Amino acid sequence: MALQLTAMTAADLSAVAAIEAQQHLTPWLEGGFRDALRHGWPTCVLRDISQTGRPVLGYFVAMNAGDDEELLTLTVTPEYARRGYGRLLLETLLKEARLRGAQRLFLEVRQSNTPAIRLYESMGFTMTGMRKNYYTIPADLTQGRAAGREDAVLMVHVLQGVAA
Repeated sequence: MALQLTAMTAADLSAVAAIEAQQHLTPWLEGGFRDALRHGWPTCVLRDISQTGRPVLGYFVAMNAGDDEELLTLTVTPEYARRGYGRLLLETLLKEARLRGAQRLFLEVRQSNTPAIRLYESMGFTMTGMRKNYYTIPADLTQGRAAGREDAVLMVHVLQGVAA
């Protein structure tokens, strides 16, 4: 396997949107990714360049917000989960955010997403609060799940020697 990290391009949008739809209860649509590119927000795709078609294995989108950045979405395909690729993507974002002069990197994550919370904590993120009923949980009649809401955990990583 040969991995490559590059900025997301318009050519990546359909693959990224398909992964997003597969992995998230309330996914971003392709237009949201297109808007991120149009705004020049920090993006990255991880691909396996040894495979035919150079498939996308994961990606992130962040947003500049003054001296801070916010991670908006970070996803790895299920086939490649738990192999360190999420960590690689997050390390890339942290490094790039520092180079851009960001002071802090913020994120929010579903309270039920324990693997992601553990990853973020292991990389120096700390919890700063909660947003009650932030995420929608769509009904899934095939699994007997009623629609509902879920709290978001708010986290921050201090990048440049400032108080959180």
